[in-house]
Amino acid sequence: MTRQELKDQVQHDHFTDAVSGAVVYVSAHRRSLIRLGIAVVIVAVIVAAALWYAASQRTLRQQDLEAALIVAQAPVGAAVPGATTYPTQEAKNQASLKALSEVVSKHGGSKEGLIAQYYRGTVEAGMGNNSSAQSDLKSVADSSSPVAPLAKIALAQINVGENQTAKAHALLQGLGNKGSDLVSKAQAEIILAQMLKTTDPKKSKDILQSLKNDKDPVVAHAVAQLSGEQPR
Repeated sequence: MTRQELKDQVQHDHFTDAVSGAVVYVSAHRRSLIRLGIAVVIVAVIVAAALWYAASQRTLRQQDLEAALIVAQAPVGAAVPGATTYPTQEAKNQASLKALSEVVSKHGGSKEGLIAQYYRGTVEAGMGNNSSAQSDLKSVADSSSPVAPLAKIALAQINVGENQTAKAHALLQGLGNKGSDLVSKAQAEIILAQMLKTTDPKKSKDILQSLKNDKDPVVAHAVAQLSGEQPR
């Protein structure tokens, strides 16, 4: 037998042994393997069901939030066929609070629930219910919600209205240091500069000066307006 023939024979024997061993193992453990196969299928079904349920719940939350925002953003005035309107601002406020509260109660803690809570806080602030507004806005501001930066800005505005400038300053400075997808660092600093324009004009001027060379046209326009210059 040549060396090549011997090599082929050894490989063949290894292959034959492996196949034979597999056949023997399957035969001896047939029931166990069947049970394992069934278990794998069951797990796959459970995972698929969980993913479907999560997707359906997310869709439900989005639909509930959308319905509430239609109420919150509806105009005040004469009735329009096919559109949601309210005869007075008070009527709209009450309807908005009810719709948004239902979303918060039903989906609290979720992305959609926190967005609804932010909007509820702004409605409450507009009604002069600062205590309730601050409670809602602080919950959102302390979360990881994408609207957390907006909640901090709304809180700062309430703080300014209550002559709590230091609190407002801290909120906006923290926001400026971090930035976000909704509010950039430059935008946060512009808001801070606007707020400080009367209480600390030097600080306001320094902030605006640091933004003079910002390439964002929106930021440049805001800086020019606050500085009393002709917008570029």
